[in-house]
Amino acid sequence: MRKTPRQQRARLLVESIIDAATRVIAEQGLEAATTARIAARAGVSVGSLYQYFEHKEAVWDAVLARIAHDLSAVVQRHAERFEDGDLGAFVRALLSDVWALLEADGGRYLQVTRYWAQLDFPAVINPLERQLHNVLLLHIGRRATGPALPDLPARLYILVNSTLFTMVRHVSDPAPMVSKEQLVRTLADIATASLESPAARSPSTR
Repeated sequence: MRKTPRQQRARLLVESIIDAATRVIAEQGLEAATTARIAARAGVSVGSLYQYFEHKEAVWDAVLARIAHDLSAVVQRHAERFEDGDLGAFVRALLSDVWALLEADGGRYLQVTRYWAQLDFPAVINPLERQLHNVLLLHIGRRATGPALPDLPARLYILVNSTLFTMVRHVSDPAPMVSKEQLVRTLADIATASLESPAARSPSTR
């Protein structure tokens, strides 16, 4: 951003621009999300938009930053409830709520996510990767009762990234033979099989 909004009125202006950009991308596509269309949808002048954003790509980045923030909040909420609980149940509940967030408000985040290949999506994925890595690592430390899992860094890296990119892939181009419920359930099973020894698994995941 060209400058940080400090007053409440300025913050509301910026939020209205980001919200308008999200809706234009979701409803009309990425190429339609020009500064003129975004400003018109927000009910502000193009000049007001340019006070805070240098170009349309900067507004797109702000949309991604909002999505990343909201997804991170979902992860944090579930992490606070997780503690020593069932890993499979945690993954199922987390991914179900992620999907609910993407589908909320007419699926506007879902539609934006479908342009992941044209947007700076690592700005969303990388913080989530680190956050999920830390949550799972903490869980493993709490549940450790026997020998350490072999190749733990590799297991975490593969599990977290395969989960994130499988979700992104399915959101952007759904596989007709795989429902979202099947995807969530299978990813939870893979997480349990990868990160918990048979002795540590709860009866519901065996």
